[in-house]
Parts: sequence; C-alpha cells; structure tokens
Amino acid sequence: MSPSSGLKKASRRLRRPLRRAGVRSRPRERVATPTKVKMAIRLSTAIRYALVVTVVWLIVTGTYFVFHNDVLARLIGEQAKLQTAYEDRIAGLRAQIERIMRQKRLDQEQVEQRVNVLLQQQARMSLSLDAVEQKQLTTLTDLGERIDLRTRRMQNVLADLGIGVGRVSAEAATGGPFIPAKPTLQDSSAFEAQLHRVNVGRAQMDQYGRTLVTVPVRKPVIGETEMTSPFGIRKHPILKRRSVHTGIDLRGDIGEAVEATATGKVTIARRQGGYGNMVEINHGNGLSTRFAHLSQISVKVGELVHIGDTVGKIGSTGLSTGPHLHYETRVNGEAVDPQKFLRAGSSLGYN
Repeated sequence: MSPSSGLKKASRRLRRPLRRAGVRSRPRERVATPTKVKMAIRLSTAIRYALVVTVVWLIVTGTYFVFHNDVLARLIGEQAKLQTAYEDRIAGLRAQIERIMRQKRLDQEQVEQRVNVLLQQQARMSLSLDAVEQKQLTTLTDLGERIDLRTRRMQNVLADLGIGVGRVSAEAATGGPFIPAKPTLQDSSAFEAQLHRVNVGRAQMDQYGRTLVTVPVRKPVIGETEMTSPFGIRKHPILKRRSVHTGIDLRGDIGEAVEATATGKVTIARRQGGYGNMVEINHGNGLSTRFAHLSQISVKVGELVHIGDTVGKIGSTGLSTGPHLHYETRVNGEAVDPQKFLRAGSSLGYN
C-alpha cells in the first residue's frame, strides 16, 4: 500500500466519527475560472465609468443651473451689442451714400458750369477764327496780287528778251510726277479759292523763275558798277579807229571777283586774242555770255556753273588800257547790248 492511500483511509476514519456526532465539515470553496474573472473585471470597470459619467453630468447640470441666469444675461448683452453695431453700420452706410450723392450732384453742377464755360469759349473762338480767317484771306489776297504782279513782270521781261517761257536748258533740267491741280469748286470758301489762286500763281512764277535762271539778267560784279564804255559803235581806245564794241566795259580793281550771271556750261576758258584771258558760258536756248581781260580764270571747259559762281578775276589782259571787265551777252552767236538784260534784272529786283 502506498503512503497516499494510507493517508486517505486515515482521513476517512477520522471524518466518520464527526458525522456521527453531528459535526459537518465545511464545503469546499469553488475555484473561479479565468472567464468569470474577466467578466467580473469588465463589469467593475463599466460600473466605475457609469459612476464617473453620472458625477460629471451632475456637476455640469448643477453648474448650468447655477450660472444659467448669467449666461442668459451675457448672451442678451452680446446680442444687443451686435444689434447696435449693425444699426451703426447701417447709419454709416446711409451717411456715406448721402455724401456720395451730394458729391455727384456737386460734380454734375461743376460739369454743367464747365460745359457752359466751354460753350462760351467756343463762341468766342468762333468769332476769333472768323477774324483770323478774314485776316488770312486778306493776307492771301495781298500775296496773290504780289505774285501776279511779279509773274507779269517776269513774263514781260522774257517777252522783251524774246525768250519763250519754259525753254529751259538741259543743264537746268527739272522733273517730278504729274499731279493735276484740283479745280476750284463753286461751293468752296473764299479762303480756299484764294489759296488755289495763290498756288496757281506760284506755280507759274516758279516756271518763269526756272526759265530766268538760264537768262543772264544778273550783274557780273558785286556792288555798284561804273560803265566806262557802252555797247555799240565807238573809236577803239588803242587802235584809234572806228569799231563795234560788242559788250560793255565795267570799271574794277585787279583781283576783284567776276561772277556768272546765269546757270550754264563753260565752253571757253583760255586766252583769246584781244579778249585776253576770257571765259565763255553757254546758257542754252542760244544764250551765252563772255567775260574778258581777266587776270585769272577760275573755271574749266565743260564745268557747270550756277548764278553767283566765281568764274575769274578782273584784270587788264589783251587789248586793254587798264583793269576792267569786258562783259558780253550773245543770242544765237550775235552780240546784243548787255544793258538790255541788266535792266530786265533790275526791274525784277535782281540787281
């Protein structure tokens, strides 16, 4: 027999007398399982949370009832402040709108005043423009009359010299596109009509002027001149015989400049017998000029010279008794009196 079995038997023997004597042994305590323990813990935790929530709810409820009146009073005060601020904002916007409307009315009045001032100024300007237009019309009329007078003079000069208008030499060639002038309309203003007249007159005068550029109507020396021998029959100053003087003699000092009297091309620039040092210029249309007894020649054959260009200097070369300029004008090779051309230039204000 094992010791454990012997102990069990001994314990049973001891419990039997106790049962007979009416003594009950305590029941054995039941051992809780793990599942039941977990459930108990969860229940305990839930009870604690419920107690906490209940306590918090009680505190909040109590606080609400305690401060309920203060909260309501504060809310009412804030609402009153918002209402007051809103009303103030509305009042400010109304005042701003009124100011804007007043400013617009003021601006409108100022605009109307300015418009009235501008209308008055426009009326005054219209009167001034009428006066200016009348003054310009008068000026144009005077200008047109002067142009017509000068044009007639130029036309008469060219007619007296036997030179046709528009017969310009190749050396003085001109050109440009053809743009016909607009005719004056019957319903055009007096100013426009007068302006058209002036433009037509100027165009005609320019045409005569281009023709006169090649006509020797200017003086060959600068300043006042003294003629010592005219054109025509005379007694030769050296040979003492009757002869034809084909030009005019103009007194001058040695070295004094001699200028071209019209535009043209140099055809002679050398010593030429009794002429001494001589320059001849062909101006076209049968016109030519000669400058003799020069001390110095300043141009070359074939050179194009213009009015006022220096062609030489006064001297006493050739058949000459002293320093002077022998000046000739020729038409188709025939000598003509230069005074005729010089007088024409004087009438036009050239000399």
